[in-house]
Amino acid sequence: MAFYNLPLRLLKLVKESIDEGQPIMSMEQAIWRMTGDQADWFSVDAGRIRKGDRADVVILDPAAFDQDLEQVHWAEMENFGLQRLVNRNPGIVKHVFINGRQAVNNETLSTSLGHEKGFGRFTPALQVSSR
Repeated sequence: MAFYNLPLRLLKLVKESIDEGQPIMSMEQAIWRMTGDQADWFSVDAGRIRKGDRADVVILDPAAFDQDLEQVHWAEMENFGLQRLVNRNPGIVKHVFINGRQAVNNETLSTSLGHEKGFGRFTPALQVSSR
């Protein structure tokens, strides 16, 4: 589905509320809600930047939030001969680090991504929750 940019939509909403002088929450709170808060909910050891932990980090350009995040279009699925409904938001996600390795640099995928080990790992829940 083409609705996987919910975190970007939340950040845009928060940014606009701050710019209008009626913040619904701080940008830090919004980022926490999408990272550490969700990790805590699912009992996963992730969502924080701490010394010695793996470094999964996304670097965004807040100036690029002025675009329409709801536009969708059809795109080819490489190697499958199919199309899928997607939304692309050029200019927002500048860099992505997975396990400390740069996977995206200025919106360009690393040629190592998907071909070399070390970009990620299985992250099990810390405990079984009865939520």
